[in-house]
Amino acid sequence: MKMGESKLQTICGLKVVDAEFIISDTGLLFENGIRLVIYNKFDLVGISHSDVKQLIGKAVCNVDEGEHLITIFFEKNVAIEIDMRDDAYSGPESIQLLIPGEPIIIWN
Repeated sequence: MKMGESKLQTICGLKVVDAEFIISDTGLLFENGIRLVIYNKFDLVGISHSDVKQLIGKAVCNVDEGEHLITIFFEKNVAIEIDMRDDAYSGPESIQLLIPGEPIIIWN
């Protein structure tokens, strides 16, 4: 990973092995035991919230981390857009990235 590159780049190329979408506590489990927990408001692009299990088996193609929006792009034109504005915050954090054997990475 290059200096200044988002730690979320870690999930690029990994497939989703499980997905649990609950308001204010959404979790994606990737290969290698990597887990992403989303507490902020977010939108799904290309699928509905009721079809979240369709993410299983899809690989992450790219991650775009902006100041107010993080977009995780998956295969087949599916994406998750995470609102990172202050008014989207629902705590305890905005998102968490859990990589086995490494410290938890938190976005506030």
